[in-house]
Amino acid sequence: MNEDMTQLWLVPYADLMSTLVLLFMTLFASSYSTRPPEYDRALAQMEKEMGSGPKADKRFDETDLAVKIKDEMARLRLSDFGVRVTARQVRLTLPNPVLFREGSATLSAEAGTVLLPLARLFLECENPILIEGYTDDVRIVGGRLRSNWELSAARSFAVVEYLMAQGLPPGRFNARGYGQYRPVAPNLTAEGRAQNRRIEISLIRETEKVN
Repeated sequence: MNEDMTQLWLVPYADLMSTLVLLFMTLFASSYSTRPPEYDRALAQMEKEMGSGPKADKRFDETDLAVKIKDEMARLRLSDFGVRVTARQVRLTLPNPVLFREGSATLSAEAGTVLLPLARLFLECENPILIEGYTDDVRIVGGRLRSNWELSAARSFAVVEYLMAQGLPPGRFNARGYGQYRPVAPNLTAEGRAQNRRIEISLIRETEKVN
């Protein structure tokens, strides 16, 4: 019996199409996870204009605030900051030299130029605020703080105290210190350690509760 071989080309063609679909899905997921806040605001604006109700209005307000935060940090000409929007939070990452001197948990004299505009923006909403401190793995020697864990926590509380002094209610805040235990880069180089020394300030969106 003779077999019909004319359709065999469909097999590698189907494999090629499947590979291309997976490739485009991966590229889309990558671009979606690193999308700028302006992208989220545009989506929220469309949803709001469609009349989707109070939740859509809330989402637009949150994403609009994220864009304002990014614009404010750019206006201050800060380097190495990052603003990331997810379904759960609007997160601002600040390198430690912006707020603290090396090994210190006391806000620098320049810290107010960054934190004061943020306090004014946070007064526009009622969302909970999470402050997280991180360090590199360089051991602390001397001083009242015994470990990087204590240093990161003390820095978080210093930021909270400043923001509360600007009129933000204490009940909105949650502070955490992670020390060197959640690095974003290897601690093998000066550049990597600098990335790990950071403060992250997150505006918690209505879909997440802070425990």
